[in-house]
Formats: sequence, C-alpha cells, structure tokens
Amino acid sequence: ACAIAAAVMDSVIRQQRSFAAGARISAARAAMLQAADILSADLRPLTPRDGDLYAAATDHVEFRMLTGASVLCTISAARDSAVLPPTRVASALGVTSWLSPPARGDTVLVFDEGGPGPADDHWARHVLAGDPAPGGLCPPASGLTMNAAESIAGWRIALSPPVLNTVHPGAPVRFVRRARFELYRASDAKWYLGVLDCLSTRSAPCTTVQPVAGPSDPGGIRFDYLDSTGAPAASMAAVALVTVGIRASAPAAAPGGAPWRDSVRADVAMRN
Repeated sequence: ACAIAAAVMDSVIRQQRSFAAGARISAARAAMLQAADILSADLRPLTPRDGDLYAAATDHVEFRMLTGASVLCTISAARDSAVLPPTRVASALGVTSWLSPPARGDTVLVFDEGGPGPADDHWARHVLAGDPAPGGLCPPASGLTMNAAESIAGWRIALSPPVLNTVHPGAPVRFVRRARFELYRASDAKWYLGVLDCLSTRSAPCTTVQPVAGPSDPGGIRFDYLDSTGAPAASMAAVALVTVGIRASAPAAAPGGAPWRDSVRADVAMRN
C-alpha cells in the first residue's frame, strides 16, 4: 500500500511540475507576442523622413507617438486657434479620439492641402499653445455634430504658429508626443519592454518608464534599422524597416532538463 501511495504521489508531483512548466512557457510566449504587437502598432505609422524617429539604438527607440486624432471643425479668423468636434456624438463615438489627453507643448500635425493637386500635400507641424479647453462651438452645419448640445461640446485648441490659408475645416489633425520604448530592469529584477513619454512643458519632462510587456530575457529585445535596400540605415531619415527580435525562456520542467527557449521577429515597415 505504501509503495502504491508513493507511486501515486510521485505521479501527482510530476504532473504538477508539468502543468507549472506549461504555464510558464505559455506566459513567456504570450509576453513575446504582446511585445511584438505593441511595437508593431506604435512604430508602423511612422514616417522617418518627416522626423518621426528621434533616436535609434539596438536596445531602445525614440519616436513620435500618436496620442490622438481629430479633424478641424472651425478655424478662427486669426487662424491661431480652432475647434475640434466633441469626443462623443449621439450616433456613436465622435471623430475626436485621444489615447491620452493632449497637453500644452504637444506637437499637432495638421493636414495642409497646399495648392491644387496632391503634390504639395503635407502634414504641417504646430505646437499646442495651451491645454485643450471644453465648450468650443462646432455647429451641426459642419456635419460633425447633430444637435445643439453637441455643438457646444467641442474642444478649443490654440496653435503656434497659426495654420496657413491652405488649411480648411475638415482637415485631419494628429496629436503626437516624443516617446521611448526600451528594455529595462524593473524593481523585481526582471526585464521588461517599457515605455515613457517626454514633454518639455512639464516640471519633470519625462515620465518614469512603465512596463508594457514581459518579462523578457536580459538583452531579449533588439532593434535593427534598415534602409530600402535592406542594408543598415545610414541615418534615421533613411529607415524603411525596423526589425525587432524578441527572445524569451522558461525553466526546465524537471531538474536537470533543458530550459525552454524561443524567439519571435517582427518586421515593421515604415511609411517612407
């Protein structure tokens, strides 16, 4: 009876170790895929030739992070301020969407049609001269609001420098901020993909790095920057492809066994 009980207990222990090892492997694999998804989503919209990459190294990348988008509902006579539609309208979510609220000092990219034809279309760069203020008037005649309550729920923004006469109501707007992805060691001594953002108008310009995926292996995330020929890019403006290699591992399921190791690669094409 004792021998049978010991055999049963040994089998239970082996199963528990196997289940625990499987859970560790699943968590490590999920962390790799999460990191690849996050990096791909935030880096793919970049246009390096327009200055969207600030710094590029094997263990970090600094870039222009999209924090919100909208369209211009109305433009002031002086062209140094405008009103955005409300974030919600009666029918659905509005065209104004913020991942994080814009703040004074953020960069605002406004689509400028230039002259006739698409050749001189471009995103004009402006600075948000103050925090967006509620109560802006966006009339239903604009097609962006549906009733009186919505029409007074827009957002007023001040822009420096003023927008040119070639910018018209309905022009798309993007809010961007300097941000940085990096592999860092947290207080639990584990390595994570982290993100921080910087804004010169804050008392402490850069936020504390926060984990967004992980844990990962030490040195388990590597960035490489290639030009249109597949060679290492000579400048940040020449970057056409960012490749991200992500490695992870998990302890062996049994004493003396080989640890689990795997990797994933994400190729992120730029908008150049």
